[in-house]
Amino acid sequence: MVKNYFKIAWRNLLKNRVYSFINIGGLAIGLASSVLIFLWIQNESNYDNYHSKAKNTYRINSQFNSTVGEGAHWGYTPLKFAEYIKENSPEIENFTRIFIPYGSSSLNIEGQILLENKLAFVDKNWFDIFDYKIVAGALKNFKDGINNIAMTETAAKKYFGNENPIGKILKYKSMNLIVEVVLKDNPSNTSFQFNVLVQNQVRLSNPEVLKDDSEWSNFNYQTFIVCKEGSNLTKISSQLTALYEKIRGSETDGTQFDLEPITSIHLDNLIIVEGMPISADITTLTIFFVVALFILLIACINYINLTTAKASQRTKEIAVKKIVGALKRNLFYQFFIESILTAFLASLLAIAFIIFGLPILENLVGNHFSFVDNPIIWFILMLTAIFSILCIGIYPSFMMASFQPTKLLNGIAVGGIKNAHFRKILVVFQFTFTVVLLIFTFYIFEQLDYLQHKKLGYEKENIFSFSIPFNINNRDFVNQTIIPKLTSESSIKDVTISNMNIVDINSSTSGSLNWSGKDSNWEPVVTPLLVASNFKEFFNLEMVEGRFFIKTNTDDNNNVVLNETAIKELKIPKPVIDQPFEMHGRKGKIIGVVKDFHFHSPREKIKPLVMYTNSGWYSTFFVKTTEENIEKTIASTEKIWKELIPDLAFNYEFLNESYQNLHKNEINQLKMFKVFASIVLIISCFGLFGLSTFAIEVRTKEIGIRKVLGATVIQIIELLSSDFLKLILASIVFAIPMALWAINKWVQNYAYHAAIGGWIFFLAGLFILSIALLTIILQSLKVAFANPIKSIRIE
Repeated sequence: MVKNYFKIAWRNLLKNRVYSFINIGGLAIGLASSVLIFLWIQNESNYDNYHSKAKNTYRINSQFNSTVGEGAHWGYTPLKFAEYIKENSPEIENFTRIFIPYGSSSLNIEGQILLENKLAFVDKNWFDIFDYKIVAGALKNFKDGINNIAMTETAAKKYFGNENPIGKILKYKSMNLIVEVVLKDNPSNTSFQFNVLVQNQVRLSNPEVLKDDSEWSNFNYQTFIVCKEGSNLTKISSQLTALYEKIRGSETDGTQFDLEPITSIHLDNLIIVEGMPISADITTLTIFFVVALFILLIACINYINLTTAKASQRTKEIAVKKIVGALKRNLFYQFFIESILTAFLASLLAIAFIIFGLPILENLVGNHFSFVDNPIIWFILMLTAIFSILCIGIYPSFMMASFQPTKLLNGIAVGGIKNAHFRKILVVFQFTFTVVLLIFTFYIFEQLDYLQHKKLGYEKENIFSFSIPFNINNRDFVNQTIIPKLTSESSIKDVTISNMNIVDINSSTSGSLNWSGKDSNWEPVVTPLLVASNFKEFFNLEMVEGRFFIKTNTDDNNNVVLNETAIKELKIPKPVIDQPFEMHGRKGKIIGVVKDFHFHSPREKIKPLVMYTNSGWYSTFFVKTTEENIEKTIASTEKIWKELIPDLAFNYEFLNESYQNLHKNEINQLKMFKVFASIVLIISCFGLFGLSTFAIEVRTKEIGIRKVLGATVIQIIELLSSDFLKLILASIVFAIPMALWAINKWVQNYAYHAAIGGWIFFLAGLFILSIALLTIILQSLKVAFANPIKSIRIE
């Protein structure tokens, strides 16, 4: 019996090739798209959960000034904090630390200097807490000496080709490092995407680094702890805060600590750590989950619409089968097996689409996903296939199996075959979602354009930056050697220096500030920025009042310039200029107020900024040139670098590129929305094409009669398209408030965002109307130009 059901189902698919193609193709695209989105969501939601100790492993986060306002949240702790809390907190079983250097690191391999962007320093017990797959060497060897390092297969291939990397030597600064472990490349769902792991002791062997990192006020390390099973995290957090207060006494400045599960780090947008993958946004993941679900639903809706519409052409078949003894359940099984066969063929085609689409997805999100050996893909595919079978099988099968044979043979409409209200509702539903997604895509494009072209308050065109390493960073070398050589180059317009890149200043301080009228119980968080005296002119910053630093004025060594936000949030009394101001023990005065400029992405609010000068910690150089001299300027700068710092590779980045990198999330989201909005549109048009084809088929004789009576081609097209266009217009009306609500929810993540213009809704509506009208017209033209005599003769 089942075999006969499959035979009948197969013959029916072959008999109706156009509808079968639409159903199978639409379902396959829907399945493949949903699986790819679900795979990405699953990957983003399950970072670091594969570690065997993940359940009890936490990162210690710090929060400055936590008792007042929002404070500043960090994923860092002082170097010595880990040992201290391990000795004084019995709930902590183990700890390990990681230090991620700023920018790229230079490695000397047989005289060739190469840049490594993914190098990190870890404690020797790093592999006791985090799981890695070993390709060559042994973890025991990594621990035996501080010069022993581990690297991934990709890094080993990059540096040593096909040679055995174990025992190979590479030089970092003045130290020889020995490769003792080769690791399998990092999985896509880990926060630790590092290719080379060096022991922290290598850094700390430098006395200056050790001295600086040992300061309790320097938060430079991510510390991970393993707690005992069933530990009270709130209690441990309180213990950590109490221990730090005990160490620092009155200098704690309200600093508190909390524990964050390592499986939650990637989903934490509040704490961003340099060198770690960009955090996933829960709102965005939720939006894409809904998108995936609706893509699948729309594909299923197409099947339901076409199947129930085509049911009118199978009424005699159903009636005869019932009269000769077929039971309701027999007919249900038959039609349900047709749905299963359709879904099975769609699943096979979907697998091909997934194989084709995986590289596209990887390019969009910057991650790698395996296919054949990834059970998650097959599990998600199986679940989506089952879901689609239930959606496309139950209602149409039940509806057709319920038809009454006597009424069918008499031509009486039953089960709503000629009453298409349900199908119209489904069409409105799928196009409403299509319009919402289209509007959302247009707005993301508008927001990204807004971010890229927003006036930031400083000049960034034709300016690139580079940094000098910590160990050679001193004031005399910078001012007397590097700057004179750079400014002597004719292609260079100007040079300035700072301790941070102006595009994204990741630094804050609290507890070392004082000014007239300050509340002694209030320790606000500010961003300190060390600048040269020509910093304002170089970046074309605007002064609101007062002046900027003067190079020859020694009094400015202790003076500060604040931004407008600092004046407002610190509640500096007027007159502001010449007010006393103290920071880090430097007692000076406020000499100027600079107009607010964005030193983070415009998605973040501008924060209080305190600028100061004349320190020995300048590290970032900014070089300004002209568009026609860019290549010459880079070559001249690199030549000077190789002359002064020959042991390190020269690495630079234009400020436009630095700023662009701040918005990788938005760029990736826009790419994904473009792709999946197009897919939704294609699937919806598939359904519209099928329904319009069916509508034309059942009205072919009517159209022939109308043409004989004098109807024109335009009138025929208007007749066939009017009902569908009314549904599309209704979809647009329903979509606008829904899209507006979704956009308002999404932009809550942005302190500054583009206005929601009416042109977005107009353009989306016009676009969807044009595509729908084109789909219907292409189908209508065939019958409109057909010979009316042949149309009338059709049975």
